[in-house]
Amino acid sequence: MKKNLFFAAAFMLFAGAAVAQGNTNTVNQSGTNHNAEVAQTGARNYSAVDQTNDNNNAIVDQLGTDNKSEIVQIQGAYNNEATVDQEGASNIAYQQQGGNATSNVADVMQVGDNNNALQSQVINSGNNEAFIGQFGDNNRASQYQEASSDYNLAEIVQDGTRNLANQDQSDVSGSNQAYIDQTGDRNDAAQEQTNVSLGNMATVTQEGYWNYGFQYQRGISALNEATITQTGDINDAYQYQELISLANVATITQTGDYNYARQEQSSLSGLFNEATITQTGDSNRGFQTQRNGGDLTATLTQDGNSNLSYQTQTGTSHVSTVTQTGSFNTSTVTQGN
Repeated sequence: MKKNLFFAAAFMLFAGAAVAQGNTNTVNQSGTNHNAEVAQTGARNYSAVDQTNDNNNAIVDQLGTDNKSEIVQIQGAYNNEATVDQEGASNIAYQQQGGNATSNVADVMQVGDNNNALQSQVINSGNNEAFIGQFGDNNRASQYQEASSDYNLAEIVQDGTRNLANQDQSDVSGSNQAYIDQTGDRNDAAQEQTNVSLGNMATVTQEGYWNYGFQYQRGISALNEATITQTGDINDAYQYQELISLANVATITQTGDYNYARQEQSSLSGLFNEATITQTGDSNRGFQTQRNGGDLTATLTQDGNSNLSYQTQTGTSHVSTVTQTGSFNTSTVTQGN
């Protein structure tokens, strides 16, 4: 995946940077009114700050051993602020704000060991804010806000061990918000808002372990909202909003274990489509598909164990409501015109 390439590059960047017992720090500033504050306590910590143009602010605080941090604020960057706070051992943080970026804020906080964080706000991006908070060990997080992207907010909070999170807001995108909050171990969440996308919001909240949440909003899409909430263990949730789609809402809520939910809104899925899946219990399966139409509403409620439901809507002005209570129920709904 793309995030693996970024982390591989980060590892190569920092490899061999700190081989002695002392700490290493490098600051390069070109322009006016720059501020860089670096505090290193421990051994073999490495920090690099490179700032170009006006009014940039960089703060680095490293406590522990073998932590590595680099902040790059370049080209047309203006009034940017980047903060790195590392406490523990062998943590890696990389931040870049460049291109014609203005008024951006990027924060990284790592408490624990062997955590990796990457943030990138580049090209014609303005007023973006990205936050990564990792509390635990062996967590991986990456955020990208790039191309002609405005007013974006990306936030990742991971509390546990071996969690993976990825956010990508790129190409021509504006007013997007993406949140990932994972509490537990070995959770994996990915969010993508790309191409020409406006006013989108994507939220993933996972509490437990081995949960997987994936959200995908791309193509010519506007005013979309996708929400995944998983409470329990080993749940899977997928949401797709793509191609020419406007004003769509997709919501998945899973409480229990081994639940699977999939929602797809695509192919000229027009105004005011809504898809909602609520699963309470274990081993439930829910599938919702809305294509080639508009004004579609699909609602699925599963309360029990091992229930299965398919809802497919094409055309316009359809409403489907499925409620399954108990166990081993099966339903199939197909609507079209």
